Amino acid sequence: MLGGHTIHVGTDDQYLALYTNADVKAADPSFRKGEPMNHVAMIVDDLDAVEAKVVAAGLKPFGHDDYDPGRRFYFFDWNGIEFEIVSYS
Repeated sequence: MLGGHTIHVGTDDQYLALYTNADVKAADPSFRKGEPMNHVAMIVDDLDAVEAKVVAAGLKPFGHDDYDPGRRFYFFDWNGIEFEIVSYS
């Protein structure tokens, strides 16, 4: 992505994705959030149920996006760590 390097460690169902690109940080300030970690992503079966739990916990979902092959949203936890919740169902 954008001339950087991505490494996926794991299986087709569970993996850790690591991405780095010094040029992206300089060009796009949105990548600076949560330095040195941009965000943590989790795959779930029921996106709406997880979003309801996030809201019930007093957190604010944002960045909803439907894309091929799934749907997602983001939120920041109480420590300012950004999470991406994805469903391919």
